[in-house]
Amino acid sequence: MTSSLVIYVEDDASIADITSRYLRQAGLQVQHFSSAVAAARALQNLPCDLAVLDINLPDGSGLDLLQQAVECNIATLMVTARVSEAQRIEGLQLGADDYLCKPYSPKELTLRVQALLRRCNSGSQQSQWQFDGMLLDLSAQQVWLDGAQLSLTPSEFALLKTLAQQPMRVFSRAALLDAVWPQQHEVTERSVDTHMVNLRKKLGEQRSNPRFIQTRHGAGYQFIGRRSDDT
Repeated sequence: MTSSLVIYVEDDASIADITSRYLRQAGLQVQHFSSAVAAARALQNLPCDLAVLDINLPDGSGLDLLQQAVECNIATLMVTARVSEAQRIEGLQLGADDYLCKPYSPKELTLRVQALLRRCNSGSQQSQWQFDGMLLDLSAQQVWLDGAQLSLTPSEFALLKTLAQQPMRVFSRAALLDAVWPQQHEVTERSVDTHMVNLRKKLGEQRSNPRFIQTRHGAGYQFIGRRSDDT
């Protein structure tokens, strides 16, 4: 089973180094970034499960990154050295899942990250997802649309599941490659487009008025179906 990917944004190299080691020792994949610009690009392109975000960065605000992560349905842990009650409230109102003030123990941060991931997984491991007439049965790896079962290949199902797991997030082709075919170097970004064409055809998608998957030209693909059941 692939371990969870954590995007860790921290401009202090010494803190980042030891905390990254703790996270990796806990079995997590870690991508560290020291700037807001690089972190924003990573949040857009990497299929991460959780982001640890420092508020005070040399080239931007972690609150802007938080808003981006929330829009992509990525769990978030905010950390900062200087934080007022107003700042904490702003972060929580924007959608932060947890808060940790510096100086912090790398072990405590790791434990908080693990707790957040368990909480997220308990919700994401529901056996069925429903979106506007579409039913994804995760355990059976089957998809039903308006009462009719679709015949999807394993790759098509994996693509659909990846997109549907984070509605409204724009996935680049590179991000979909990493999520669906992480070790298959022979699969190219053009292959992603081919699989997507076949998937959208089976979903009955219309290019001018998509129901579930929208193409964002120059950016990638976005699942726009509205969740209709939280069972």
